[in-house]
Amino acid sequence: MRVISRKAFLMGSGATLALPCFASLERLGAAGPDPAERRQRFCAIFFPFGVSLPPRLTDAKNPESKNPDYDAFNWFPDGDGGRDYRLSRTLEPLEPFRQDLTVFSGLSHPHYRVIGSGHRNGGLFLNGANIVKGSANSVSVDQLIASHMEGATRFPSLVLSSGGGVGVPLMAQTISVDRHGKFVPALSEPRQIFNRLFGVEEGGAAALRPRRSVLDVTMESAQSLIHRLNPEDQRAFADYRQSIRELEHDLDRAEQWASVPRPAVDPSAVAQDGFAKQGAQSYLDSMFELVYLALKTDCTRVVTYQIACEGTCIGDSFPSVLGLPTHHNLSHGNRSPGGYERWAKYDRYLVEQFGRFLTKLANTPDGDGTLLDTTACLFGSGTSDTHVHKNYPLVLAGGTKLGLKHGQYVRYREERPMNDLLLTVAHRFGIETPSFGDS
Repeated sequence: MRVISRKAFLMGSGATLALPCFASLERLGAAGPDPAERRQRFCAIFFPFGVSLPPRLTDAKNPESKNPDYDAFNWFPDGDGGRDYRLSRTLEPLEPFRQDLTVFSGLSHPHYRVIGSGHRNGGLFLNGANIVKGSANSVSVDQLIASHMEGATRFPSLVLSSGGGVGVPLMAQTISVDRHGKFVPALSEPRQIFNRLFGVEEGGAAALRPRRSVLDVTMESAQSLIHRLNPEDQRAFADYRQSIRELEHDLDRAEQWASVPRPAVDPSAVAQDGFAKQGAQSYLDSMFELVYLALKTDCTRVVTYQIACEGTCIGDSFPSVLGLPTHHNLSHGNRSPGGYERWAKYDRYLVEQFGRFLTKLANTPDGDGTLLDTTACLFGSGTSDTHVHKNYPLVLAGGTKLGLKHGQYVRYREERPMNDLLLTVAHRFGIETPSFGDS
């Protein structure tokens, strides 16, 4: 095998870049409006490790052995579904939005169960892909929507997580996947996010030209290098060149928006010191506020936020706000005395954060309605009970101006692919595709 020196590789690459539905679901809405007539937005908020789901009976063989923890600490509403349902204690903070949301039971990603890796599937929440045994990853629904609305806003999407970056495939620190099957790096520092959205970029289009020149040289040099690589290296370098093309695309977009002033937002509106200095509650407040501001100012119309990854990251410590152990420990301590109660306490806390976010959207006028009316908000997890990849806890709120119909608890007796729901959401944005993943 021919060995290429590091110097030759760096010179050839420019040395400037690091290497790199079902009909029942369709009844949720009729045909969505023309995107040109109304702003349409999508937001997805993910939390890991599932939720508190105490068994209905203390003794499965004794139908009279009712478990008091079931009514008190079960995440899902009780009953068979429909419009006449009662929100669980955990979901009570969402009562003001009862007519603007749908709670789902019985949806999941079948490939999660094939992967079978416990808490390691959070990065696939929005596509349900099977990435084991050499299978390629696939685009997540948020990035599908962002691509459909390309050019409408300065940023096609805003990808956030408390951990930042991408993590590793089965313990991703992002829930967004691009059209090439690559995880989209997430931003996690409030100051960095604020500056990206609202910071002043000096120099305008002229400041972007040197970057364009560097990329042009990089691509030209790469052409002379590629024939000297073995097949495996060529595949790796193809990914690298794809990254360059993505950067070129980003520069194209940046040049188009260079003359458009960024929204004026008071920096004091968001605490920007980061988790280490702010603490968990203030950090979460900042992240949800940034999601809200990004949508309100129309910097983007697609946002994802992974509150915590299904591994070791700062989000695992958020239950400390309530004096509770880590989120992961809560998910494994449910069988101990008071375990379901402690887990449900944190479940409700997360619902409260989501409810406060919905309140902001509902109180913000947008056209002939509110920001909530034009934003489809998905909230949920890719696990139900501990290590159980069925029956995901899911809430879809808002988006009534997109054609979504709410005010119900949809409970499927037999497990259905969550991608059926994601396909329905995609249709509401005018994306004419007959399938999405395993839908």
